[in-house]
Amino acid sequence: MKLDFLKAKTPAALRFSFKAIGKSHSLRCDAKQAEPRFALFENFISSVESFCLGDYLPEPFIKGSQPKYLESLEPNGVPVISTLAIQKMRIIIEACRYISQEDYDCIEEPRKPKQKDVLLTLDGGTSIGKPVLFDLEDDFAVDSHVAFLRPVGLDPKFLVYLLASPLGQVQFNQAESGASGQTAVTEEDVRRFRFPVIKNGEVQQILKDFEKASRRISTLEVFV
Repeated sequence: MKLDFLKAKTPAALRFSFKAIGKSHSLRCDAKQAEPRFALFENFISSVESFCLGDYLPEPFIKGSQPKYLESLEPNGVPVISTLAIQKMRIIIEACRYISQEDYDCIEEPRKPKQKDVLLTLDGGTSIGKPVLFDLEDDFAVDSHVAFLRPVGLDPKFLVYLLASPLGQVQFNQAESGASGQTAVTEEDVRRFRFPVIKNGEVQQILKDFEKASRRISTLEVFV
């Protein structure tokens, strides 16, 4: 499937009808909403059987807590996963800062990441829309710019791939709002994200193929 239409193109002038604005949940009138890539995405997703992410996210999103970082930059205490530490669907522990064990123990349990949580950045300009699967064994905290998604009936790793895919990223681009550098995407917007329905057997094959490709890329990176 070619998804070239999802690439950003910014023409000098755009026209967007009030009828089209009225069809959207956001009712946003900014010029960006008229970009051809968004109209093409709408035409594509309307032509296939699709589902909304909210169908598989029964729990409200939970954000991490505002950390009181230790002054020392040495790895001492409990690492905090921030937007900086989430890169290319990986958690870069070396990019984490630390809080004390005492502060970690005071964090409410729902705000502590657990196995198979999907962590997602929802604000911060270019940091928006970075997903990662939490699969680490040790204690970690999460800062207030990162949300927890806990899907039911949808493989969490597949959810990460959906959010990171061109189809997911174009919806982040369309949904973000706010001042330059201070943009954000709301939970309601993410719940309305739509993706083509894929049979479970095909999902498992996609996961296997992607994991194989990821291992290959990791091997190549060692020699770069």
